[in-house]
Amino acid sequence: MGRRHGSPAARHLHVALRVLIALAAFAAAGPAVAEPWVAPGDMRLRHDLELLYDSGVLSGPSLSWPLSWPDIARDLGRAETAKLPSGTGAALLRVRSRLLREQRLEEPSLSAEVAVGANPIRIRTFDDTPREDFQASLALDGLGERFAYRLEVTAVSQSEDGQTWRPDGSYVAASLGNWMVSLGYMDRWWGPGWDGSLILGTNHRPVPAIAIERQESTPMDVAVLRWLGPWRFVTFMGQLEGDRDYDNALLFGMRIELRPLPSLQIAASRTAQWCGDGRSCTWDDFWNLFIGNDNDEDLDEQPGNQLAGFDVRWTWPGGRVPLALYGQFIGEDEAGYLPSKYLGLFGAETWGEAFDGTWRAHVEYADTTCNFLGTPQYGCAYESVIYTDGYRYRGYSMGHSVDSDGESLGIGGMLIGSDGREWQLLWRDMRLNRDGASTQDPLADGPADVWDVELTHRRPFTWGTLEASVGYASPDPDPGVTVSVSDGWRGFVSWRHELR
Repeated sequence: MGRRHGSPAARHLHVALRVLIALAAFAAAGPAVAEPWVAPGDMRLRHDLELLYDSGVLSGPSLSWPLSWPDIARDLGRAETAKLPSGTGAALLRVRSRLLREQRLEEPSLSAEVAVGANPIRIRTFDDTPREDFQASLALDGLGERFAYRLEVTAVSQSEDGQTWRPDGSYVAASLGNWMVSLGYMDRWWGPGWDGSLILGTNHRPVPAIAIERQESTPMDVAVLRWLGPWRFVTFMGQLEGDRDYDNALLFGMRIELRPLPSLQIAASRTAQWCGDGRSCTWDDFWNLFIGNDNDEDLDEQPGNQLAGFDVRWTWPGGRVPLALYGQFIGEDEAGYLPSKYLGLFGAETWGEAFDGTWRAHVEYADTTCNFLGTPQYGCAYESVIYTDGYRYRGYSMGHSVDSDGESLGIGGMLIGSDGREWQLLWRDMRLNRDGASTQDPLADGPADVWDVELTHRRPFTWGTLEASVGYASPDPDPGVTVSVSDGWRGFVSWRHELR
């Protein structure tokens, strides 16, 4: 197949739209039973869902966000609140209430959100916090028997990337039996971590992409594979921004997640940057990238820059004190068709009932230096000799929020009342760009230590949900090093309401 150069954004989006429309035209069985996804970012909802997964009420995998509402709905229909502890029962009722709001077929929903604050944190976690000092959003979503959509527009002040108006969160989707095909700007969080994901998190704004993913995680019908348990699969092709070294480069992602035991979840992930204006962009290139045939070629012939690895979460079965251990290991390079030069993340979490509600606490450590368990290789993680802007989108890491050669230790906790009131506390000690080898790190141009603490409260009212947060950061850079983390106090107040 001959090589062609230059792949304008309009061409990619036109092809993606044609593919989505063609697939939707052949949609056959299986009406959607709910809003297709549970988007990442809602800490209380994640806590409630994890309680239900760990107690056996929900049976599917839970490490790949957005989660599937149809998968959750299937299990919720069989759950009995009377057999659960009071706190878990309250979580079940909250999730059921949320599901009922998402099940309104042919009845569009309109919601609004406004947030004001100062010095928003650049080192983000799973929590969906404001990105700018002021932002206002309006969203319209609807669900039919085979199609779903969400149209969202956000206006921000003093935008870092020059985009005052943003379509983040918007999508159109079509149900194809047990598969959902979508096109839009959707956040994704791959992994068990609460403070970060090494391969794909929500630190950056969502990349526009076309995706296909499995809705219900039913086990395989093949007898020899049924032991793998419930499973999910997702793959996508997205387009990066136009203002980078290779404009409009593409981002490929693929992930499979298994739950062979109720207490064990395992997932394998892979992402790759390839194509872009000025680089070869053929099916042969994609095939070589897909099978890992790239590192032995000259730079001009290599198809792209890849990350791959796995993560695991294990729940202590039958323990008096609930406990879950998790880890994530992502290779920045390839050797013998397998990931190498690993980055690492480890964590533990526990939970229980107290003060007429439920609580959860976690401790999490991450190291984004290649070969983190051996001789560290600096200037390697989230960097590329081909795509010199690195594994970043609009200036932010698409992996862990501490970016390249970082180290993070976080301790966090939350308390959720039976009425839905929520308190969160997070303390983090971080080291950024430890060797100063990363020249593209947006957080620090050399070694810097940062400790940070944040307290957040969220409370539902009949007129909307009010959230308030206050935090304090203290960066300590080496002499002559510039950091983008604001020194001192920060905070925000947000209001969100479903208008109809």
